[in-house]
Amino acid sequence: MAYAAVSVTTSATLIIAANGNRKSLIIVNNSTTTVFIGSNNSVTTTDGTPLFSNQTLSEDDGGGHRIWTGDVYGIVASGTSNVRYWERTI
Repeated sequence: MAYAAVSVTTSATLIIAANGNRKSLIIVNNSTTTVFIGSNNSVTTTDGTPLFSNQTLSEDDGGGHRIWTGDVYGIVASGTSNVRYWERTI
């Protein structure tokens, strides 16, 4: 299990690195700025998936279903955004 806070900026920022053992993942945008997320460092504010202020993204393997185990990057249009994650591997 791992958790942390990440400051996402106007440059693509790694929120959480790939982990083939990932069983569940929660990402929370803990700020007032929309964060756009994607699978690599080429994510932009025009093609990333928006994670709005105080919104949560949650994935769980549900007892064997596949979830995203790759990198998750974020970017904001201006300023910085505080993003929190929690990852379960067991």
